[in-house]
Amino acid sequence: MSQKQSYPIRCPKCRQEQEVELFDAVNVTAEPALREALMCNQLNAVTCSACEFVFQIHKSLLYHDVQRGFMIYWLPVPAGAEEAGERQFAGMLLQLAAQQPEGVALPPVHLVFSRTELVERIFLLEAGLDERLIEYVKHLMYLNNIGKLNPAQKMLLFNVQDSTPENLCFVVQDVATRKMESMLHYSRKAYAALAEMFRAEEKMRMLRELFPGPHINARQLLLQQPDTATAEE
Repeated sequence: MSQKQSYPIRCPKCRQEQEVELFDAVNVTAEPALREALMCNQLNAVTCSACEFVFQIHKSLLYHDVQRGFMIYWLPVPAGAEEAGERQFAGMLLQLAAQQPEGVALPPVHLVFSRTELVERIFLLEAGLDERLIEYVKHLMYLNNIGKLNPAQKMLLFNVQDSTPENLCFVVQDVATRKMESMLHYSRKAYAALAEMFRAEEKMRMLRELFPGPHINARQLLLQQPDTATAEE
């Protein structure tokens, strides 16, 4: 079930404090409207009781799609705090496992650190795609176009709406301006070939070594390798 609780929130405009109910967890199978609210950036939105300013609260959120059998934990963390976020995630997993009914396994739980990652992961999993393979494709795109796709400046986002039966679509977003600049395509046949290749245990081990998780993100991986992130074409 979805879960809410009350939090003291201060308006960023007039500084008035008020108690508001915010979602800690959403079950989008039981309440599909919560998925739409999230996609429209209306989930955990607050209207100030004093000045009527509307603002968004970015807080930890457990997204649960019971029908499709996955969970996503959104844990907003500042840059450089990813390891601490992964430790917090490990603790949360223990709590979730303890709450499961006897004999019922915990579904896969994915970790993301931003709302952008959350929305992308939802679309990706709903489309039946593998998150490690998609991030591996991004990794290849960055390395093959490093002069134009410097990970310090550009973000690659999977775009399910513009993907076709022939090609997967990725959007290039400028990190500083947040502007969507262009689209890149990756053949679904090539993706299927990768999926087949990584069925082999040795290849899958290599993929898991590249993205050990629980946070799987090609751009972050490359940013941890300064020589790659700053390479010139």
